[in-house]
Amino acid sequence: MWRLPDRNTLQEVLTGGARFAVEQGHGVALDLERCEDGGVMTGADAAKISDRALQRGLGQIGSLGSGNHFLEVQAVDRVYDPVAAAPMGLAEGTVCVMIHTGSRGLGHQICTDHVRQMEQAMGRYGIAVPDRQLACVPVHSPDGQAYLAAMAAAANYGRANRQLLTEATRRVFADATGTPLDLLYDVSHNLAKIETHPIDGQLRSVCVHRKGATRSLPPHHHELPAELAAVGQPVLIPGTMGTASYVLAGVTGNPAFFSTAHGAGRVLSRHQAARHTSGEAIRASLAKRGIIVRGTSRRDIAEEKPEAYKDVDEVIEASHQSGLARKVARLVPLGCVKG
Repeated sequence: MWRLPDRNTLQEVLTGGARFAVEQGHGVALDLERCEDGGVMTGADAAKISDRALQRGLGQIGSLGSGNHFLEVQAVDRVYDPVAAAPMGLAEGTVCVMIHTGSRGLGHQICTDHVRQMEQAMGRYGIAVPDRQLACVPVHSPDGQAYLAAMAAAANYGRANRQLLTEATRRVFADATGTPLDLLYDVSHNLAKIETHPIDGQLRSVCVHRKGATRSLPPHHHELPAELAAVGQPVLIPGTMGTASYVLAGVTGNPAFFSTAHGAGRVLSRHQAARHTSGEAIRASLAKRGIIVRGTSRRDIAEEKPEAYKDVDEVIEASHQSGLARKVARLVPLGCVKG
């Protein structure tokens, strides 16, 4: 974990994202070509973020966090599409590292603050919702624009956070094995973006909410780097600590605004998952299967037990068969670090 020295440096993270991290020596220029939006989401404005959120952001950069966030060492055990796998550097037996984390307490606080503000503002716009978690405001309203600006800053914090962890992992592997690690792709999830899509025969600017979902650009999309243009955007879909994860690729004709699932999805809440199983029991069970788990909290491990999630193989097959993305490779866990 890095502790930012002051608010000015935090401001640069919030507006510069992964690009700022690379400029500070935490990565290489090629990394940014493999990041969504070149590693920087435009429109960020730290003035739309509360003091509490900023304070939380100062001390959490370069950390995984709790919940389902992880750093996992994996091995490719199956390749479904050799043509797409080749430019991605994926072959059977290849060792990879998958990192899942985001904007940490800063992003959580931004969400909490703006949901509260939207709850108070909905009456002005004649909006009523059945659940406070559905609080919303018109996207072009001052409240809507304030949220988008704060959310973009959180996205940039998340991108810088992952870039720091990526470079730290790269250096550890280089020291231990003498082999460098190349970034395959960095893409956000749980994000709203203003994008242009064809609707009813016309191109329209829309706000695409990807909640529990991630972007999946098709081949030859203008935002893809040249070496991936022919195969589509790499789509990273993690499983659980004891099951496979997948790399997919975007496809032409995706009916969901270039989106697909982000992960397996829960069948048990965190409370339900931890109620009858201890973290130590989960750790021991996974160890018998050759999977090493390290975490700062036994409860976090219990909450994230494999049985708490849907069958990831079925989720992937559904995405593949429904034309949201196509299977490229399956990766199985060797070791997992929970935040």
